[in-house]
Amino acid sequence: MTDDITRLVRFTSKGLDEVLQARNQGLKGEITHVGAGTGRYDPDGSEVALRDERQRVAIVDYEDLGDRQLRMAALFGGDGEYEIGEFGFYLASGTLLAVYSVAGKLLTYKAAAARVLQKFTLDVSPLPADSVTIVVGSENLNILLGEDIAVLATADIDNMTRHAELLFRVMALEASR
Repeated sequence: MTDDITRLVRFTSKGLDEVLQARNQGLKGEITHVGAGTGRYDPDGSEVALRDERQRVAIVDYEDLGDRQLRMAALFGGDGEYEIGEFGFYLASGTLLAVYSVAGKLLTYKAAAARVLQKFTLDVSPLPADSVTIVVGSENLNILLGEDIAVLATADIDNMTRHAELLFRVMALEASR
């Protein structure tokens, strides 16, 4: 879904206006939350809210990929159960900055008592340069580094396995003397 969202996210007029006002005051718009809802439609930029928002959560991780690409993650938890057909990106003020939805398309599903970890790459090139920033909530999961950590952990496990095999060979040689 990361590739789809880069092409299909629609910035809202109200969100763009707020970002421009902040920029004119020497500030940046702070993206702080992601909302999930059941609506399935093609956004046109006039939205001020998701059509059927079910949950809004703080961003739990963030990474600047360069080239005006911002990667973030949101963790939707709780016992709610719903189909997700729309995501909204909210500024600190609560203003809807951008919407991602596709008419008739289910994006994902949130089961009861399950947690959905959703990663997004948001292309902010339609916005003025250096006009927005991501603010991570208090529950920083460092999940965007997960792939790097997994590679390092795999390398460590492989290394430990080789050492253990070597130790067993030495023990077998010593036992055969």
